[in-house]
Order: sequence, then C-alpha cells, then structure tokens
Amino acid sequence: MALIYKLPQISGHIAKMLLLIQALLQAQDQSSIFSRGLAKFSINVYTKLVANNPNDNIIFSPFSIQTCAAMARLGASGRTATQLDRGLNLISNNEIEIAESFHNVLAAFEKSSVLRIANKIYIKSGYQLRDEFSSLIFKKFLSGVEPIDFTQNEKAARAINSWVEQRTENLIKDLISPSALDENTQLVLINAVHFKGTWARQFLEFDTRNENFYLNNDNSIKVPIMIMTERFRYAKLDFLDATALELPYEDSNWSLLILLPNRKTGLPHLERKLRGTQLSQIREKLYLTEVTVKLPKFKSEFKVELKNTFEQLGMSEMFSDKADFSRMITSPEQLKVSKIFHKAVIDVNERGTEAAAATAMIAELTSLRIPLQKPKNFYADHPFNYYIINNQSTVLFAGKLLNP
Repeated sequence: MALIYKLPQISGHIAKMLLLIQALLQAQDQSSIFSRGLAKFSINVYTKLVANNPNDNIIFSPFSIQTCAAMARLGASGRTATQLDRGLNLISNNEIEIAESFHNVLAAFEKSSVLRIANKIYIKSGYQLRDEFSSLIFKKFLSGVEPIDFTQNEKAARAINSWVEQRTENLIKDLISPSALDENTQLVLINAVHFKGTWARQFLEFDTRNENFYLNNDNSIKVPIMIMTERFRYAKLDFLDATALELPYEDSNWSLLILLPNRKTGLPHLERKLRGTQLSQIREKLYLTEVTVKLPKFKSEFKVELKNTFEQLGMSEMFSDKADFSRMITSPEQLKVSKIFHKAVIDVNERGTEAAAATAMIAELTSLRIPLQKPKNFYADHPFNYYIINNQSTVLFAGKLLNP
C-alpha cells in the first residue's frame, strides 16, 4: 500500500488559479472604471454640444476626443494636468496609470473585426519629443510620430487629412484646414476611429417604406423607415419617461443602444435626466423579448471646434499662456493648445452601421425567434438619443437624431 501526497502541487495549482482570477477581476474592475469615466465624459460633452447646437443632428465620438486629449495629458504638468484629469474623467492622475488604462482598451479593440483605431503625432521638423512622453505614446497609445513642416501649411494639411481619410475609409475628409497651421504650430495630435458593423439580425430592404417621422407634435416628414420583428434586449424606463432598445452587431460585443422618449417632444427632458444616469444602469434593465422595431435610415455628419466645450468643462488653462506642457517636447519653448477639431459621420441602414470620427489637437507656441407573447412596439418615429456601445458600456459614438 502506498500513499502518495501531492498537496503542495495542488496548492500551487490553486494558488496560480487564484492569482489568475484575481488578475482577471482587477482587469475587469479597471475596465469598468475606465468605461464609467468615459460615459461621464460623454454626457458632459454631449450636454455642451446640445446647448451650443440645439437644432442640429449630433454625432461624435467621446472615445476619440478623450483619447486624443489623454495623449496631450501625458505631456502636461501642474494645473494643466490637474484640469485635464478632472475634465476628461480619467482613471487616475498618474501618467503611467493613465497610459496603461488606454493601452488595455486599445489592445482589446485591436482584436475587433468591426473597429479600427489609429493615433498619430505630427511634430514640427527639427523638434523632438521627450523620451518618457515618446515612450508612453508609442508603447501605450500605439501612436506613430512624424516630423512635418507646418510652415508649408497647405502641404501639411493635405498630409494630415490624407492620413485621417485612409484610417476612416474616406469617411472623414478635410479635418484640418491649412489656415489652422502656421510657423508657430509645434504639434498636431490625431486620433481616428472607424466602425463598420453588420446587424446580427438584418432589416430586409423590401420591408423599408416611407412613413412619418414627427419633428414635434404638429409637424412630420416622410422618411424611409426600416421594419423588423425579432427578439431584442428592450426595457421601459419609467424613471426616464423613455424606452430603450439594443440592436447588436454581428460577431462583436458592440451594439446600437437607442433611448426613445415616450413623448414626441420629450428629448430635452430625457437629456436632462441622462446627466445623472449611468448608461450601465440602463443596460442592466434590458431584457430579451419580442419587439417590432421601426427605425429610420439616416446619415449624420457633425464637425465642431471643441475649445469652448473644453473650457466649459473646466479645462481652460491648456489654451492660455499659463499652459504647462513641459513634459512633451525637448525644446524649452512653452506650448499651449490653440484648437481641437472633431468630426464624425454615421450611416445607419438595413445592413448595419458605418461610423467614423477623428479628433485633432493642435499645440502651438505660447504667443431565432419564438413568439411567447404579443411583441413590444419600438417605433423610433420621433427624435431620440443613440450610442454605439459595448458589453462594458464603453461609449464609442453618441448622438441624437432630430431630423433624418
């Protein structure tokens, strides 16, 4: 008779498993914190954009804006850095932790079949990035760096815009005008996002027909409305006086989340309520049920200069002569941000959704269906909010549709 004891090996195996589980939980927690911060930033930016563009369809990428500005944050110090940490709702006020949080997200997104993200820094010929800043940008933000002669502003703008067009499948054109560049321009930081998702359950084109889309209680227009009855995640949200629907994209964890006010003129009320509501809380209330969906086909394009928005969100010093970006370039000359351009496009049709966005920050010198019950109705025939969002509630795009 022989007794063979292997407790140490078993214990070692268990210890490894516990460490792995702990690491996974920590990663999930970090991802959750990142997503919550991005969602808060998204709502804050959206609120300012709506206030400044009350009669326009809006589409923007909070992820693109936050990523571009976070690259600049890594080169900031003092009050400039503090304001960016707070205004961007970053995961930390430590440069290494900030960079690591974006790296984890960007590395995960690299595996996506529907999403493409690219970062780039153009630096004035003859100037160099500081080693620590350059290392973080290259290793964590996966960004390339290229010298360029900003004094030849038309040629420089063409080069930058061409890079953006290529990374967004030609959806984003003319992001930067030549007049935005001159001999004082030292850096241009760029983030570009392209998303192309096919619906997990596609609308049939021959079911699409012209129906009314109500602009308000009295006025409507005829627009192409896509129609389908299928099982989707859906919820009535009495606390928002709205209804939510999630349309998933094929072979991904991304979906289009639509928040539809119960009243035709209820969008402003919904927008106010959303300021204190986390999108993750909304998604937790969704459940799978049979839904008859009516959704307009639409295309939206929106371009904005974000300086005022950033200032309104408490990030003003970066634009002033007091700006401190001393961790960014080797030159002793002071830098400040002169402009932040953002442009986004979205196309929603029977097959799915294609969307793209780009953000540029310019730094210059200081001078199977089983019907169990009657289907729910989700008729998006009046203004609504929408988000392209993943299972971690990371907001890639956000917008409102007033007029298809």
